[in-house]
Amino acid sequence: MQTISNSFKKILVVDDSRFIRAVLKDEIHKSLKIDFELIMAKSYQEAKELVEKYNFHVAILDVNLPDAPNGEVIDLLLEENVPVIVLTGGMSESTKSIILSKDIVEYVTKNSPHNFSYIISLVKLILNNYNVYILVVDDSKTSRMMTRLNLENLHFNVLEAINGEDAIDIIENTQEKISLVLTDYEMDRMNGMELTMELRQKYMRDILAIIAVSGSDNPNVATDFLRHGANDFIKKPYTNKELNARININLELLDLFKDVKEQANRDFLTGLHNRRFFFENGKDIFDRAKQKNSKLATIMIDIDFFKRINDTYGHGVGDIAIKEIVVILNRFFSKNELIARFGGEEFCILLEYMLYGELQKKFEKVRKAFEENIIKVDNQEISYTVSIGIFYGLSNSLEDMINLCDEALYEAKESGRNRVVINRQ
Repeated sequence: MQTISNSFKKILVVDDSRFIRAVLKDEIHKSLKIDFELIMAKSYQEAKELVEKYNFHVAILDVNLPDAPNGEVIDLLLEENVPVIVLTGGMSESTKSIILSKDIVEYVTKNSPHNFSYIISLVKLILNNYNVYILVVDDSKTSRMMTRLNLENLHFNVLEAINGEDAIDIIENTQEKISLVLTDYEMDRMNGMELTMELRQKYMRDILAIIAVSGSDNPNVATDFLRHGANDFIKKPYTNKELNARININLELLDLFKDVKEQANRDFLTGLHNRRFFFENGKDIFDRAKQKNSKLATIMIDIDFFKRINDTYGHGVGDIAIKEIVVILNRFFSKNELIARFGGEEFCILLEYMLYGELQKKFEKVRKAFEENIIKVDNQEISYTVSIGIFYGLSNSLEDMINLCDEALYEAKESGRNRVVINRQ
């Protein structure tokens, strides 16, 4: 199965109504936070030309088009293995029966504004599936194959294990992040219950979802699984619809946990990570550098005379000045690098794999970018400089490195501000 990276995902909308296309365009752009490309068509012929040109990841299709009144566009996209959401203004029972016989995700009527929100939720769910890895653990080759085909039809990435030991080996050695484990109960060497208990020693419920399945008539099996760490339990036999619904619910909960955690780790004003996140993740970077005996760069950036900005222009402008820090730093650093607002007008950066000479040149450019930057607010032009303190090397702890970085920042302030001072080990 093809794995789609986090690059732009393509969404196709085919509807002959300009109003419907406009509503969907507005809702999609307003609701989707991932990178995507929205492409629209108003006829079967236009859709056909687009399908020949692009690989789409999801399609929202009108059933009745002027040049294809009987849902022919649905077959066009299904032949390309594109997940299809059918949009209709109403249809007869015979047409409905034909559509539901096709392997579509859902059909939705156009008669309610709430239905458009539902469509967007389906689109988000489908696009997310392309990057989700599910591990199916079952000693039955036939069961694994049937489950795999069902899940791949929903565009999940599926891995297989024949027992609990095999599952743990895959989880610990695969480069991909597995989001959900679907495990049978009765297996040789390590059964599903033992696997669940083993995984819960390393992975919390909000990081890795576990769904257990069993055909056992023992009424305590479900309770025991949930008590030992499973997120959910399904009794055999079950339908694909039930399994898919349970998987979607558990993945949505993981996303909810992730969003809540992300909000707790973000600074409200700037959107950067906060001090707590910096220390939690910085420790991993420090431990990795300690193990490799490699040098790190710890950088503290502080706005010069920030109180003067607040006193002269007001705290609203002070907030704008603080947010401008992010604008400039984004020119020099990627989203993958650890940058945090420590509080007030103070920001901290932790960098790996940087040579001393590169470090000097880079932060001199950063300092100069602030010096030359002008902020326009209410017909006023405001500018400020920053002082930058850096520790380069490897100390006893991350806390020690930040203290040494602070000392460099203090020296930069005391020696005239608007300068870079490096404390080197």
